[in-house]
Amino acid sequence: MVSFPENILFETRAARSALTRYLAAVVLLLAIGPIIEGQTKGDLNLSRLADAAAAINDDRLPRAEEILNAVLATAPADADALNLLGVVRAKQNRPADAERLFRRALSSLPSHVSAHINLAKLLVSNNKAAEALPILLQAHKLDPDRAEINLQLATIFADQGKYEQAYQHLRLVPREAFTDNYYLLMLRSLTGLKRMDEVKALASEFRQSNSSAAPETQAEFALWLARSGLNDEALSILEAARQNAPESFPLLYGLGVVTAAVKQYDKAEEHLTAALALKPDDVATLRALARVARANGDLEKALSHLVAARRVAPNSAAVLYDFGVTALRMDLVLDALPVFERLHREYPREPAYLYALAAAHWTKGEAVETTRLMNEYVALRPRDPSGLYLLGAALLRQDQIREAQAALQRSLTLKADPDTEYLLGVTLEKSGNRAAALNTYRRVVQSRPNHAAAHAALGTAYREAGNLADARAELEQAIKLDPDDLRANYQLGLVYAKLGEQESAKKMFDRADELRKRQRDQERVILKLVDAP
Repeated sequence: MVSFPENILFETRAARSALTRYLAAVVLLLAIGPIIEGQTKGDLNLSRLADAAAAINDDRLPRAEEILNAVLATAPADADALNLLGVVRAKQNRPADAERLFRRALSSLPSHVSAHINLAKLLVSNNKAAEALPILLQAHKLDPDRAEINLQLATIFADQGKYEQAYQHLRLVPREAFTDNYYLLMLRSLTGLKRMDEVKALASEFRQSNSSAAPETQAEFALWLARSGLNDEALSILEAARQNAPESFPLLYGLGVVTAAVKQYDKAEEHLTAALALKPDDVATLRALARVARANGDLEKALSHLVAARRVAPNSAAVLYDFGVTALRMDLVLDALPVFERLHREYPREPAYLYALAAAHWTKGEAVETTRLMNEYVALRPRDPSGLYLLGAALLRQDQIREAQAALQRSLTLKADPDTEYLLGVTLEKSGNRAAALNTYRRVVQSRPNHAAAHAALGTAYREAGNLADARAELEQAIKLDPDDLRANYQLGLVYAKLGEQESAKKMFDRADELRKRQRDQERVILKLVDAP
């Protein structure tokens, strides 16, 4: 049996929600700023700069360029003209030229705030936030109350996980300058600081004052709330927003994700299906539908959604991982194995893919290869109890009892877990320490009464000790919990035979023979795959 984490709600930062596609395209809203920032100009140049700024605003870039070149012909160090020409170059998608012009403007006039802002925004848009930060900090010194500077600094600090710094800059933004981005940044900062009372107050304010915000913003804000466990607040925002935009894809997707998080799977499927009707090839929606189907136990439906997602995005690591996980849960190991081999080959240092590949080899019955892979995994994540658990299981299957016991004990020191403790009991039993094994099995059934394998092991121990009444009770309970437990069926047959119930004993032995033909191994290990990267 394979057990997977059902993190229906969120992806990692590398691939967040489907909604980030609306926010990922950075629109470089460069600052034209005041026409003059500290330099005295004649009426002619001042008029030309105003005309150039108007042309930029009207997107008449050739005209703006013509005017600015004329200014620079007579005043090549004019910081305002250099800044405006940098805006033109950025709008023409010539970032290197734009950067040179902004830097020339700052060399000519170090106090030119708009040039600082424009250069920083250009660097951020080219994934150079670390370079942009000191430029923005200098701009902040020059103009500490300017909202766009504080918003940009808050963005960089939030992306770096420095939520206190982000929060302090957001506090400097006046209410009249609040934007959709302000609310999202403040939410990220407050959740990062775990100031949940303030998060709830912000959610209430957002709901009341931003009812006309774009559906994309409403959905993104709601999903951030849900990431923090505030599902009710998230649903309230999404449902209110949908009254104004009933056919909005982002809102339908968000509703599907959040209702799935609160295990309202029928509603989640309804919302996600409606979202998919609007965007039939949306990969994130197909993946979300697959996770809902998997949570409902409908693995075939989940796989069909993932097959569709693979057609759209055949090289998506996230889709491949979901496909492999679902196939493995369906015991389609020959479908899962090549997927995980590919992911591990392309991302050899990604622990989740390494673990998944090991799990596929484990399911295939290849304990030696599982051990090799899990030793690699444990080297990458030495404090992950799941890794030590599977390593211990693989070693146990090879009868490397001492090594298995050590791995399982290390796992338990990191996290208490009945499955791990059960396997530790098996190692104790195999090493001849029956009293310790018996106590271990008792602890397992106390902490998890539905642990069939532990009931079977406990019943076996009672039978071997001659305690047939307790053995019968434990083994019958094991079979009630898991009718396919080979050990429980065979051991209960032995108990019935000892009690003189020959017909019942024969049924148990026949059932055990049937199961033996289908099962490779007596011990059934619950695989605990780690979260996707």
